[in-house]
Amino acid sequence: MSDHKHSILPTAVQTPASVLPPYTEIADESGTKASAMKDWYSDAQNNILVSRNFRSITKARFTVDPNIRTPVSLLGAVSSWEDGSGSRSSSSKPRNAVELFVGWGRVDAVVCVLPVSESVLCKEKGYPCRQPVKKNYSPYPDPPPPCLRQSRLSAGSFIGDVTIKVDMGGFSPHTARLDLKTYTSWGQVAVFLPRSFHGPLVTSCAGIPRLSSTLAPLCTPIKEVGRNRHWFVGDVEAWHAAKQHADEASVSSVFGTVWIGYEGEEKEAKKALRWSAVQWIGHIVVLVVTLRFMRVMLELLLWFVRLMFLTSVSFLSSLWIEYHSTVFS
Repeated sequence: MSDHKHSILPTAVQTPASVLPPYTEIADESGTKASAMKDWYSDAQNNILVSRNFRSITKARFTVDPNIRTPVSLLGAVSSWEDGSGSRSSSSKPRNAVELFVGWGRVDAVVCVLPVSESVLCKEKGYPCRQPVKKNYSPYPDPPPPCLRQSRLSAGSFIGDVTIKVDMGGFSPHTARLDLKTYTSWGQVAVFLPRSFHGPLVTSCAGIPRLSSTLAPLCTPIKEVGRNRHWFVGDVEAWHAAKQHADEASVSSVFGTVWIGYEGEEKEAKKALRWSAVQWIGHIVVLVVTLRFMRVMLELLLWFVRLMFLTSVSFLSSLWIEYHSTVFS
């Protein structure tokens, strides 16, 4: 994202007619439809939810503005993916700025997070107004005080690959803290972190998680418990001494491969996520088992329908015999 992004400040609230995305698939003069996903989410928002059962989310791009506050009455209950409880609850817990989920399909999205405005920073507890942001901030070795505001992003799939890229611009006091969660049961996960990421990283997968050649030297191993591996990205001692608020990332795949790197390392990710012979065999086995399971379920359904039909015929026949014997007795 270009450097002028840091100069973007929240504009005045627009009229509802100008904010709402197009909702009809009426063709324009060129014959193209006007309600594609890129048109729906072309404007910056702060509470985006896309949940599908079978249709993949591909080539999607979302812009998050942490300065926007969406009324709770419009958002409804917090979803199970947001609060991690498996049920819908009240809105007292923090919400995701972007929440993407597909039951059967893949997720491929780019999320751009705009900087927090100076007026919002002034309202954050314990942080006075700062001077205008300087150019070319570097998180090492002496990062400036971090922003208290946090952007929560989540992307998941039950069966399918998950690829998400996060662009938060350069590191500065105006850069919101990142809380990223990605998950899939059966599929690969590729996460492209922003270069400003500084904080805990947790991975969970069947094998060994793969870190890019640029990210690996910056990761300090913390602990390993079962499938879960904990790292800290950046200088953990300096972070602890300064009592800073850090970014967070959690990447999980039950039966797939996990790759984590920085934006701009797409070639390395593609090479690292190529299926091995074992993965090809595993996917074929799962496909065969799924087809056989569907066949068994279909046979059970047909057997049940036949049983119900025969039971109904037998019952009607008994009623007819009883009626006939009563009439002619």
